[in-house]
Amino acid sequence: MAWREIFQKIKKFAFLWGPVLLWAGIIYYLSSRPGLAIGEGAVDFWTRKPAHVGEYAVLVVLVLRALGQSFGKGWKFWELALGAGTLTFLYAVSDELHQLLVPTRSGKFTDLGFDLTGIVFGVAFAWFYRRILLNRA
Repeated sequence: MAWREIFQKIKKFAFLWGPVLLWAGIIYYLSSRPGLAIGEGAVDFWTRKPAHVGEYAVLVVLVLRALGQSFGKGWKFWELALGAGTLTFLYAVSDELHQLLVPTRSGKFTDLGFDLTGIVFGVAFAWFYRRILLNRA
């Protein structure tokens, strides 16, 4: 294999999986912050829980894009979505476990529900974008 081919493969990998790794790194960094709170009680709840939904919606879309362009030739959308959703959910589980080790943070089973909601919204957005806006099945 020539150096040019190797460089092209590395460039493609970085283009597809770099955003996934960057976004996962941002989630990890935010989970590592002790005492990360916006306010008290309801204010904290209504800012942090939508953030869970949003961050995992973005992550699943990025994973879906990377999987689809890396391995998706001949795969149906639902197969890619299942793979991306599973990988993203496993990352969400690892994130909650990680938070158990951070002072003043706690990994919560209920937060996985918000993460899963984000995953579902992200897949629905990707399907809508692909089906309706790009007019493809």
